Amino acid sequence: MTDVQKTNTRKITTPEDALGLYAPPPAAYTGKMGIEVEIPLIDTRTGAPAVPSPDVMQKIQSALQAKGYDAQLEPAGVLEYASPAATPAEIAKLVSRIKNDLDVFTSAAAAEGLTRVPFSIVPTTTEEEALSRTVSRPRLQVSIGAMKEIFPPDTLRLPLLTAAVQTSFSPKDADEMFDMATRAYLLTPLLMAACNTFSGYVVNEEARKNEIPRAKYYLGYGRAGGLSEAFLKATNGAEFIQNHIREVFQAPMHFAYDLDGNLFPASKEKPITFEGLIAQGLNTQSNYELAESFLYNDIKICNLRNEKGEVIGKRMEVRGADSGLDQPVMAALLTTAIVPKGAAADAFDALVKQYGFTGCPKEDAPLLQAARDAVINHNGKFMDVPFGKDPQTGAPRCLRAFAADVAGIVAQRFESEPKLAADVSRLLDVLLTGNCDAKVFAAQFRSLSDAKDYMMSAAPQPAPAAKGKGNRLSP
Repeated sequence: MTDVQKTNTRKITTPEDALGLYAPPPAAYTGKMGIEVEIPLIDTRTGAPAVPSPDVMQKIQSALQAKGYDAQLEPAGVLEYASPAATPAEIAKLVSRIKNDLDVFTSAAAAEGLTRVPFSIVPTTTEEEALSRTVSRPRLQVSIGAMKEIFPPDTLRLPLLTAAVQTSFSPKDADEMFDMATRAYLLTPLLMAACNTFSGYVVNEEARKNEIPRAKYYLGYGRAGGLSEAFLKATNGAEFIQNHIREVFQAPMHFAYDLDGNLFPASKEKPITFEGLIAQGLNTQSNYELAESFLYNDIKICNLRNEKGEVIGKRMEVRGADSGLDQPVMAALLTTAIVPKGAAADAFDALVKQYGFTGCPKEDAPLLQAARDAVINHNGKFMDVPFGKDPQTGAPRCLRAFAADVAGIVAQRFESEPKLAADVSRLLDVLLTGNCDAKVFAAQFRSLSDAKDYMMSAAPQPAPAAKGKGNRLSP
């Protein structure tokens, strides 16, 4: 859950009062990127995949933090890694760091008997099991309670069951953020499809789902999920930020802070919005930033912090990729090639016009929504779904063709990075063949039992029992 300081009592009464929060950050903190990886873990020592206990998860987190890593915990059985910041030009160094650090995180989990899962959703975990094993944090418990009341039932599966990869960028100003968000939204259908790691099964049910449920669950947030209305109604950076501030004012909040820093939850009878807090005198900057954190669009505007944890501006997260074994690096490479300005971004801007997109969100909104819907509800076609249209005839075009075109841009962007050759090759293979992990899993798993066996096969094996010492399991 995004950290917000609850003691900032500066009042924000109108959208104009919030504009200063979106001023350009100090130059030393712009032009950077980073990645966050949510790592789902299971405990198999009872002979079946189970959500790890909160105590074990907190022990792993403490051990990693003691070594200097930015390790956080998601609600149930998910460990989160955050990379250091780097420039896009330093991508080879960053990828090496990400791979090494994730190996450390995986080893730390294995040392406690836990296994990293290659799926975005552990197929055997039910909501009830996840709820029984959530980490103990007051904000989290209040948020979960509020979500049960104010959102459709499946929305709660997002924090409880899913794991994602987010790449983060720090633009220099609103116009650059708008340009980067435009490319990121155009890239998101492909990012979702290429980094799809769904096993085909969820909440221990036998029925296969031919969709991307993680992306689908976000629709439960309404305007606060999926495509941002603030973006779709904008034509430049200033409009994007102004629209975004209005969305923050109206976003459904899970809870809010009173003037003493105590939190109180939303409910169906008493919903909370920042706009509604004005009449109560609770329109503090803390509550404004909290309301912003409850927007879960595919491209998310977040606080940018310095080394001391102080807020110094805004950054943006690109959130379409599922978590998996190779997906952190795949997402980092794909977004680094396309989202920041440069020759590859220029090539991408030209390419999307061949698929009927104009680069103007107001005009592209129907095509963007159709592309997102096609990828999420692929019905077993995975990347073989419609994307855009022929600008001359209006006939639908295909995501696979777009993926192949993007592969050419990606290959050219990284051709001078020999240290990335193997990782780029892995990404290009998915873009050119359409064989995302979810498609491979669909062919491999004919039942929920197959997916379960796959997870168990990667689990630590018990050591032979020593004579006279019982049957102690050792990872």
